[in-house]
Amino acid sequence: MLIAVFAFFNVHAQEDLKKQIAHERVYDLKDIYDSTYGIQLFDKFNPAAGGDSVRKTLQGYMCNGFVQDHYKDGSLLHKGFYTDGVLSLYTNYYPNGQEERTFKAVTERKSEMKKYFSSGKLKSDVQFFDGNAISYHDFHENGTPAYVEEYDKKHERLLQRCSYFEDGKPESIFVPITDKSPIKYSHKEYYPGGTQLKEDYVMLFSPDALDFIKDGEDKAYDEKGNVTSDIIYVDGQENQKIK
Repeated sequence: MLIAVFAFFNVHAQEDLKKQIAHERVYDLKDIYDSTYGIQLFDKFNPAAGGDSVRKTLQGYMCNGFVQDHYKDGSLLHKGFYTDGVLSLYTNYYPNGQEERTFKAVTERKSEMKKYFSSGKLKSDVQFFDGNAISYHDFHENGTPAYVEEYDKKHERLLQRCSYFEDGKPESIFVPITDKSPIKYSHKEYYPGGTQLKEDYVMLFSPDALDFIKDGEDKAYDEKGNVTSDIIYVDGQENQKIK
């Protein structure tokens, strides 16, 4: 009888305990996946990726050590190492088990994030230095470059910002043409095919506008190469209209 009574209270105690413990949240890919940026759900806990949040357990404590999240079907979605709620190492997965992104430290000052298509092909490679993203390399699924953006290690000077069509031909090329301040940049846009110019102008960074502004000649072309517009800009303002 004593054994039966003990078993009865033990079962009910376990049921009461289960009611007090918050259960793990599970996810559906369609609710957390963006066709352009992928699964960003956990990046908010990564300071290098611009995150400014800390993760807590379902009981309200700071997450420490390895934490896993899952899809509704039980497959692994996320595995990350947290220190006081902040991510320092993690991998996200597609439901098929393929890695969606990985983030890890390369050296004491350098870290990297790599993103993948569900096919396993590389989608993006981002390099961080001292907590700043200094290099972005995005790819089309066929392997050709889609976008490149690079800065110096201090993140003070833009080295290039270029985009490419799926066939690998240039769509937009933005690179410096001077070394001394104010640094001037050449901006060229192309029609599909990457040989015929669409627009060609010069820009410089304006501390007042906190952005790049046109400074020099701005020419626009039709698909046959004929000039359709020719305007001179000075410090972002139209100064002379040639055509």
